[in-house]
Amino acid sequence: MSVIVKNTEDLEDLDESELEELYTWVDKIPLSRPKRNIARDFSDGVLVAEIVKHFLPKLVELHNYTPGNATPQKMQNWFLLNRKVFLKLNFQLTEDLIRELCLCKQGLVERFLMHLRAKIEKASWEMHKQSGERNEVAQHQSKTALKMANPKNVKYKHSDKPEADQNISMSNVSFQTHERNDYTRDVSPPRQKLPPAPLQKGNNKMKPLDDMVPRAVYEEKEQECLAKEETIQILQAKVRRLEHLLHLKDVRLEELQVRLETTRPTGKNKR
Repeated sequence: MSVIVKNTEDLEDLDESELEELYTWVDKIPLSRPKRNIARDFSDGVLVAEIVKHFLPKLVELHNYTPGNATPQKMQNWFLLNRKVFLKLNFQLTEDLIRELCLCKQGLVERFLMHLRAKIEKASWEMHKQSGERNEVAQHQSKTALKMANPKNVKYKHSDKPEADQNISMSNVSFQTHERNDYTRDVSPPRQKLPPAPLQKGNNKMKPLDDMVPRAVYEEKEQECLAKEETIQILQAKVRRLEHLLHLKDVRLEELQVRLETTRPTGKNKR
């Protein structure tokens, strides 16, 4: 469940040493704009998106955030961060607090950035932990596959004999096994053929049912698909908005053309 940061009292106060540490942390991050006034620089939310992108690249799509000086545009960027980024970091901002950030309230952005830094560090630690667990699962699966690939009743031991002697020993074992198979060929009952593994249709490809994908990988791919679908919807909305603006401009041009034609002198008043 995400924590809602309602007002400035929910953010911790910072002393001089913590402020210096925060400024040093921000200076180490490559941002698209030079930092002159930190309250004004971060007021539109674009640099905040760049900070999250630097540490957690999969959470942010920078093309969705437009720099602006007008308060509505700034708040739009913050609302998008609130809905798509902060929610995944288990916190959200209220509209009043977002408005104060857009209006460059003194000392507020530093306290917010310290809060954001703590959330980013926690999310990074959890991601590394999950990655380590996935690696352990993959190693366990590979070891299990190797064990299944080796014969069950044959044990290979290290030998100090020369390579030629080892080859002779292995050929003797193969010869004895071959003789034993020839001897019991007519006695042992015929082996029944197992039916092939059932196949599953999906996306025009035939896959065995036992070819399973780890749940963590599946969930990660599912989250990527959802993020891409949201990006497509946002881009489609932008395209519709641009088409609407083009239509309004065309109408305006037609009105100006008509007005120009009506105000143009016709030459009838000349003597």
